[in-house]
Amino acid sequence: MISGFDRYFQIARCFRDEDLRANRQPEFTQVDMEMSFVDSEEDVMAIAEGLIRKVFKETINYELPENIRRMTWQEAMDRFGSDKPDTRFGLELVNVSDIVKDCSFQVFTNTVANGGSVRLINAKGFASKLSRRDIDALGEFVKTYRAKGLAWMALKEEGLQSPIAKFLSEETVNSILGRANAEKGDILFFVADKNETVYASLGALRLHLAEKAGLINHDEYDILWVTQFPMLEWDEEENRPVAVHHPFTSPNTEDYQAGLLDTAPLSVRAKAYDLVINGQEA
Repeated sequence: MISGFDRYFQIARCFRDEDLRANRQPEFTQVDMEMSFVDSEEDVMAIAEGLIRKVFKETINYELPENIRRMTWQEAMDRFGSDKPDTRFGLELVNVSDIVKDCSFQVFTNTVANGGSVRLINAKGFASKLSRRDIDALGEFVKTYRAKGLAWMALKEEGLQSPIAKFLSEETVNSILGRANAEKGDILFFVADKNETVYASLGALRLHLAEKAGLINHDEYDILWVTQFPMLEWDEEENRPVAVHHPFTSPNTEDYQAGLLDTAPLSVRAKAYDLVINGQEA
């Protein structure tokens, strides 16, 4: 602002000052865009889109769509269990909390009563491809994401097979199958827990199943913006709200003007958005 330059960019070599993760390298290069007097998210997103579109065209001669689609954080979590969803395949999450909240299976009813959710993935056509040992292995897989277990229903030629069916009425089972658009040959996988655990475990499971079955076209580029991230989350160790990503993000104008920072801080959305390419942050 002082120099008279309204905007510039810099290419910065960075080291991540955060916990290491398997899918994140410790060093990376980022493009910093510095712009004066910008309050519109659309201004920033338009410039980023232009850059990404040009890079794809000039490096691999790939034409990205003119209008890159948008998806809110809440929709991404509800449908894919991830804030960086890979949408090149289905296996979307389905919420059945309202159907099972009064059933006889206490794992489901207690979860819903305590504020959690019961969600499932319909692995279409997988019923004949997975042995009982495979299903047990998937149960162990989701436990690494803090899920307590993995319930299932398989629609085979000889009928419904499920260790939890005896706890559910015929009406409840039919409602679940209808909501999941289930057909013969499909197998439904359920996780019941607090939302964070359900999202993490089923989000990882859908990716695992997709890779296992070869459902992902690795020659295709899927790109979208994920918007309206939550600003704060509850830290159980510190017993207070903390920043989801970092403390330098502005709150959503509507939420700030409504006084939600004081009355309902965990519902405040941030002016934060990620460009996601094939399930990875760009």
